[in-house]
Order: sequence, then structure tokens, then C-alpha cells
Amino acid sequence: MFDFDSVSHLNGYIKQSLQDNPYLAELTVVGEISQYTVSARDHAYFVLKDDQSVLSCVIFSRNRSMLKIEPEVGMKVKVTGGLDYYTAGGKLQLIATNIEDKGAGDLHEQFNKLFKKLQDEGLFDSEHKKAIPILPRRIGVVTSSSGKVISDIVNTIRKRNPHHDILLYPASVQGDLCPPEVISGIKYFNDEKNVDVIIVARGGGSFEELFCFNDEGIARAVYASEIPVISAIGHEPDYTIIDYVADVRAATPTAAGEMVIASYDDQKKEIDNLALNLDIAINQFVDSRRKALDVYKNHKALHSPAFYAKEQLAVVSELKTKLEAMSVRFVDQRTAEINELKVRLDALNPGNVLNRGYSYVCDKNGKAIESVKSVSKGDNVSIVLSDGKLLSEIKEISNKDGGAKDA
Repeated sequence: MFDFDSVSHLNGYIKQSLQDNPYLAELTVVGEISQYTVSARDHAYFVLKDDQSVLSCVIFSRNRSMLKIEPEVGMKVKVTGGLDYYTAGGKLQLIATNIEDKGAGDLHEQFNKLFKKLQDEGLFDSEHKKAIPILPRRIGVVTSSSGKVISDIVNTIRKRNPHHDILLYPASVQGDLCPPEVISGIKYFNDEKNVDVIIVARGGGSFEELFCFNDEGIARAVYASEIPVISAIGHEPDYTIIDYVADVRAATPTAAGEMVIASYDDQKKEIDNLALNLDIAINQFVDSRRKALDVYKNHKALHSPAFYAKEQLAVVSELKTKLEAMSVRFVDQRTAEINELKVRLDALNPGNVLNRGYSYVCDKNGKAIESVKSVSKGDNVSIVLSDGKLLSEIKEISNKDGGAKDA
């Protein structure tokens, strides 16, 4: 065993070993950019990753200015450079000299494909979002049983309102076990119906560490949940598929604790205000009823019924007078209309025409004869006058032009 007398000695040895290794002095490696930051001096610091490992990298401004591409998060690239060990910080990093585009990163490609698929199916639509209950009796939490996340949620909820139960369903929040255990937790709470709201939470991490929440099974379990689900994965900039499907997204686990339950003090103040407003409303109602009773109590009808009845008789008499006047006007108007119609009917009465010296001829059946074509020589006809009839026999028939009609 070799003894190092200081950390600096050990770090120097590691650095020298890397520099002495020809395979690590100049190499290429393919990976996906998960973080990319440019400093004030135009040096770029980024993280190269695959689905299992990460590697810190830096490309200095001189080499960065000669790049043919502008690196971005999610880009799959081939990086050329050499490994170095930063002894002061004890950090291994790849000093890049060139970066080439190798297409979209696998994880981001998976994310985008799943996102589009679920979006097209409507799993992100707002009309499917359920409201978070105002006063949940019990809160279910799906997260790791160890670590800061569960303690932050519990402490936040307890500070805001100590009178609510919290039920933890322990689950892995990273790696291959994460999706099945999170799905199992959501299903458990829905089967047992023992909570009013579910929080699925995990602390911050890199894109790949949070990637287990970009799982189709988790998304469908959240969508199918009859109990409202709050997602609290990572920190404010971090978004995973579960955040889009959940009924509400919280920026952090602590924010989820603040969101899920109102402050006890705030609730108490609100109830006190409501109670005060109720008292005021009741008092105002009672006062208004009391004033109304006073009005009725002092009404003259109670103190002098005869006087009140006399007043009412006067009102009735006035109404009667108005009704009679209206009736007379109505009858006069209708009488005038009837007389006008009578005059018009009299003008059309055939009897009145006969009174002016006219007559008309009818056959033996009493039917008026309108044309010479309707009679023949020898026919008996009646001439109707205003005061009787004349019986005649047709001796001769002449047409309008004076000619004789054929018999």
C-alpha cells in the first residue's frame, strides 16, 4: 500500500497518471449534452451523459470559436479532447478541443416521442384536470422513505396545519425500480380510497436522474387516478412527463406541501371573518324585522279599524267611478263601430235597392235570372218588386244588340 502524505499529493498523482496514459491524452467520446453554460470569458462548461453515466467537460473560448455547430442541451455529439484532473477541486473533466453533431440525444428523443404521443391522446388536456380539495382529511405521498423530500413535505404540512394525516407510500425515485413502484403507490391509494389527494415527489437532479418520471406507465396511472395528483419532481426548471399529466404541478416538494393544504391560521381567520359577517347579517335581519313589526304595530288599522275601513271604502268608491267611466267609454266606442257597420250593410241590402224602384226576375224556383240564355219563350217568371211579385209569361226574347233569340 502506498501512503500519500496529503490530498494534494494524491490529486497530483492522479493528474500525472492521466497525463501519462496515452489513451486518455487524446480521445473521442459520444454522448448527450445535458447541461451547457457559457462563462463571461466565453468558455463553455457542459455535461456529457448517456443513460448510465455523466462526464464533466469544458471547451475553452479559442476552440469554441472554431466550432462548426452551436452546442445545445439534448444534442447528441462526438467530443474530441483529453482527460484532465483539476487538483484544487478534485474533479475529473474532459478538456474538449472539438464538438461534432451526432443527432438528437437518445433521452431527449425518447422524451419528445412520448410527449407527442400522450399529447395527441389528450392526456395533457385541461378538461381532464381534477380540482385539489380545499381541506383534505388525509394526504398521500409517493416518494422515497429516506432523504430530505419526505421530511420537507411533512414539516411544511405540519407547520401549516397540524390537524391532517399524512400517509407515505415508499417508492424508488430513481432508476429502474422507480416506474413500477410509483405506479404501485398511485394504484394503492386509489384502491384503498384512504386519501383525498396524492403527492408524487422527488428532489432535484440531472435530466437523466429525473428521466424515470418520463415513463408512459406512470403517465397513464396518473391520468387514470380518481384521486387528484400533485407532481413535485425536481426543481422549478425541471419538467417531466408526469408534470404535464398531473392535475397540478408544484415547483418543488416543499411547494407541494404549501399547495396541498391551507394554513391553519389563515383558515381560522377566514372562519372568524365569516362568523363575524354572519353575526352582522343576522343582527341586520333581526333589526329590519323588528322595524317592520314596529310599523305594523303602529299602523292605524290596528288602533282605529273603522277609520281604516272608511279610507278603504273611499279607495273602492274611486275605483268604482273610474270603472264606470271606462265602461261608458267602451260601450260608446263599440256602439259607434256597430252603427258604422250597419250603415255599410244597409247599403248592400238588396231590399233597399228595390225600394228605389228597381226589381229583379226569378224563375219558378225563386232563383234570380241573370241572362236571357237562362229562359225560353213560354216560361213563367216572377218579377220581384219592393212590395210584392208579378207573375209573367215570356212572349219574346231579345238579345242585348236587339236581335231576337232563337226559341
